[in-house]
Amino acid sequence: MNTVNNWKFRELTLKSWLNRRLRYAIKEAIGIVYQPGSGGLEAHPTKNLISCGTGILPVTGSGGLEAHPTKNLISCGTGILPVTDIGATSGLKLTKDTCRHQIPLNRAKNSTRVLYVSAIALKLAEYDIKEYQRVWQQTPQAIATRLVETLQPLCSGDFTIAVAPSGIIQFELTDLALAVWLQRLAQTALPLPESQILSPVVPVDRLFPIQYSHARCCSLLRMAHRDRIIAIVEFDRAPTPQIWSLSAPTPIPWLDEDGRLRLVHPAEYNLISQLLAVLDSLAPIIEQYNDEKPVNYLKLANSLSAAFQTFYSQCRIWGEVKIETPKLAQARLGLVLATQSLLRFILEDLLNAVAPLEL
Repeated sequence: MNTVNNWKFRELTLKSWLNRRLRYAIKEAIGIVYQPGSGGLEAHPTKNLISCGTGILPVTGSGGLEAHPTKNLISCGTGILPVTDIGATSGLKLTKDTCRHQIPLNRAKNSTRVLYVSAIALKLAEYDIKEYQRVWQQTPQAIATRLVETLQPLCSGDFTIAVAPSGIIQFELTDLALAVWLQRLAQTALPLPESQILSPVVPVDRLFPIQYSHARCCSLLRMAHRDRIIAIVEFDRAPTPQIWSLSAPTPIPWLDEDGRLRLVHPAEYNLISQLLAVLDSLAPIIEQYNDEKPVNYLKLANSLSAAFQTFYSQCRIWGEVKIETPKLAQARLGLVLATQSLLRFILEDLLNAVAPLEL
């Protein structure tokens, strides 16, 4: 599939991104990661991560961050979905003992922000392995604080990190990072799984609500293109909705002039939340690592479809919104494009069903 940003990434989900950095911080705490000059990550690797495309804030040609880098970082392809990964550079392997799902990390239910929490410090405080006693025989809060010292430069610009008195580590996604993630999702084709997916047999009537939502997304995008709210690349040549990329606006105006997310309506956030949840659940398939927990594709698609229908009924794009706040209309269409892309992926690649342009 050809896309505007045609590149292959290792990590698509925020949960996987954080998990890898948590594992790196644990390795560093017990003193078995590479030191500066040994070919591994430096003590403060933010600049290296940024310049090679694995961090969310890009470094300019002068070596510093721009005062307002939003447009460049969203459109240039750097960001929270990294091309390289820490596991490869630090020697970490995705074995059964170190797999992503072994580290307790979950997204908290929150109506106003994207927040992940990890109880890894509480888990480590229970370790009684002799060679690790020097490191882990501390309070959960002390262990969490030590881990955060390593995590701060790795997550700079992407997440703000805090440690609760209980030792729970909290990661809050910044608006800028969320904008980059949404841009990636809207403009990047999801990778086809290398291994064969055993698609469940789903009755046609159970697929209809999902197919209807996909067709509605396609209809809205076609209307917006014809009304010149957005411009779809090679629109007239696209017989099927494999992937639609925008030539305008580039980037999608997710953020307002103050750098805050435009999408603040509860239905908008609920749709974003479902996009995050679906991708976190699909991480074992998309990113090719073993996970014995089965994934219910139909349930994921239904949840996303329901969130889209609520968004569609409560968040207008045309009329006053198009006239008075055109950038909000474009940002909402960006959500429509992201939803269409993910619904198409689940329908065609995971459920072996048709993702219709119209019904």
